[in-house]
Amino acid sequence: MPRIARVQPGSLAEELDLDPGDEVLTMNGEAVKDIVDLQFALATEELEIEVRKGNGEVWLLDVEKGYDEGLGVEFEHPTVDRIKLCHNKCVFCFVDQIPTNMRQTLNVRDDDYRLSFLHGNFVTLTNVKDDELERMARLKMSPLNVSVHTTNPELRVRMLGNKRSGEILRQIAFLAEHGIEMNTQVVLCPEWNDGDELDRTIADLSQYFPAVRTLSVVPVGLTKHRRGLHKMRSCTPEEAKRVIDQVSAWQTRLRPSLHASFVHAADEFYVLSDSEVPPGTHYDEFGQTENGVGVIRIFLDELEEVWPQVPRQISGTARRVAVVTGVSAQTTIKHSLSRLHNVRGLETSVIPVVNEFYGHNVTVAGLLTGTDIIEQVKPQLVPGTTVLLPDIMLKDDEDVFLDDRTVAEVAEALDCPVIVVPATATGLLYGVLGYTHALPPRRRYEATLRPMRNVERGIG
Repeated sequence: MPRIARVQPGSLAEELDLDPGDEVLTMNGEAVKDIVDLQFALATEELEIEVRKGNGEVWLLDVEKGYDEGLGVEFEHPTVDRIKLCHNKCVFCFVDQIPTNMRQTLNVRDDDYRLSFLHGNFVTLTNVKDDELERMARLKMSPLNVSVHTTNPELRVRMLGNKRSGEILRQIAFLAEHGIEMNTQVVLCPEWNDGDELDRTIADLSQYFPAVRTLSVVPVGLTKHRRGLHKMRSCTPEEAKRVIDQVSAWQTRLRPSLHASFVHAADEFYVLSDSEVPPGTHYDEFGQTENGVGVIRIFLDELEEVWPQVPRQISGTARRVAVVTGVSAQTTIKHSLSRLHNVRGLETSVIPVVNEFYGHNVTVAGLLTGTDIIEQVKPQLVPGTTVLLPDIMLKDDEDVFLDDRTVAEVAEALDCPVIVVPATATGLLYGVLGYTHALPPRRRYEATLRPMRNVERGIG
């Protein structure tokens, strides 16, 4: 039964006197089994809600609301019922490579098609039965994000460690036939699903365009915590360049018939091989930026748009700013900041942080810990420096890093102001120039503004 965990202030639920611990029994006379039922029930302006209060009383509430207005509650479980967990044993699973002493939520293996529909999570569909496929079709649960990895049935069974893995093309065909759009991905593992196998996967999935809207190819992420796991290795720069060439060849082949590039190599391949990222026209609708595809191109194009706002001289006190980032983004950030060298009163530097916690193969900023930042940034700081951090380093709804260090703790350890800004060109420039007041506020920082000490908040 859906049990309320939190009621948001000023929400419809607060107006209805709903409280944590209350159970939602029915909406419009129908039982609410999961988050999808809840969302569809809320898509109306008149709603009848049956609620069991904490004291056992049952209330029947007649509600008039805006069509897209939610209740304003958080349930004990994100999906209202229990999350569908992953039953795979993927040879490249990142969760298997996380130390056991990390926060428990990092070790949850979700593989829930409802979270794919609602939040964009990638799912393998290996735990989806035919009646659930039919439900997706009936409710038009589109788009979905699907982790394919390979369309070779035998190879997929080996890579995912699940005997049902080989059904993926049948599942995709069913969803495509019923009008469900999908974004797909391949986690590329050298000597597993690259080369001819990647050609096969691209060819197979492109047959379902436009239902299969995009296919991203991303490099496997390997940490130093792989004891007892399958022997795997990262892509070499030469292999990364071959992947780019392979994807580019397929784009050239598919564009005349699909009028879209369809398949895209993740930005990490371009960084690893020191290759120039394609122009924006090659990324179609930038449908997989959350998967690291086209982010550099968006950053560079946005930089050109905001560049006219850069002054010739900093007004007031001179600024010294150190931008902290991951290894993979350092070249792009350094190139961008080099254009500021003529701004009088401004001194900038870039400090790439090597990931000691997960291992040197993990190079993205979003997986850096507060401890690594403190240990590597502090020796390089000049007195009077302000440190700039991208918000992707922090948990979505809290002001903490992966190792549960807070921004306040990092600022105190570095003994300098720390600004957190969006990981965008605008966020970078505004943070460096001191224009943080012009950045849009984000709720996740509001609760930490007052108690934080020695931290200058760049709200992003």
